[in-house]
Formats: sequence, C-alpha cells, structure tokens
Amino acid sequence: MSLHPRLEADTLTICETNFAYVRLMNDSRWPWVILIPKQSDVEELHDLTHTQREGFMADVNQVSRVVHVTTQCQSVNVAMLGNVVSQLHCHVVARNPGDPNWPAPVWGFESTVSYDNNLTSVQNLISAIQKSFS
Repeated sequence: MSLHPRLEADTLTICETNFAYVRLMNDSRWPWVILIPKQSDVEELHDLTHTQREGFMADVNQVSRVVHVTTQCQSVNVAMLGNVVSQLHCHVVARNPGDPNWPAPVWGFESTVSYDNNLTSVQNLISAIQKSFS
C-alpha cells in the first residue's frame, strides 16, 4: 500500500491495525489523527467491501473514543473529505472552544504549525492510541 504523497508528507506514523494505517497530522494546533484504509486505490467509503468498511469504521470509532478520553475535548470532529487528497482517509480532530479556529473547520485555516520532531505535547495521545490497538 502506498500513501498519497500529501498524506505521507503531512502525517507521522502512530500505528497500523488490521484495517487501517493510523497517523498523526503534523499540525500541533489540534490533536488530529488520520486513518487510511489498508486497501490500495480506494477513493470512496463505498469502494470498501462490507467487511473492510466495518473494520475501518470500527477503527475510526476507537480512535475517536481515545481522542475524546485522552484530550478531554468538547467535540471530536470526524470527517472524510476527498477534494484535495483523493485517497480515502478519515480525519479525527479534537476541538475545544478557544482553539485557533473554533468553531469553524480546521481545514485551510492559516498555516500549519509542525511538531518539529517534538511530540511531547501529544505523546499521551499517541501512546493511548497504540495501547488501544495492542
């Protein structure tokens, strides 16, 4: 399986499951996780088989729960947009009042602020996600 170049460039590896690659968006403004199905050349959710879709969505649900519990955010935004990157992927973003673009969407808001290889602020989230799948 190969990642779309934009996903590869914009994210960092957290783990993989039976159904998805789980990655951290390299933008420290929000705890932001992206899941990508393991099947190659999938652009739409309906392109997955029933079993693949159930497994993928179970992973999305699990990551969403871990993000909510770990960050104690007010809202977990879950979205699948294919306008810029056609490879199917799901965004799971922790949101809180007062975050940089609350309540508007995170997409396209100003410039990203990368972690610069310092993942200290999200290490608890990364560890919790990894542990939830082990």
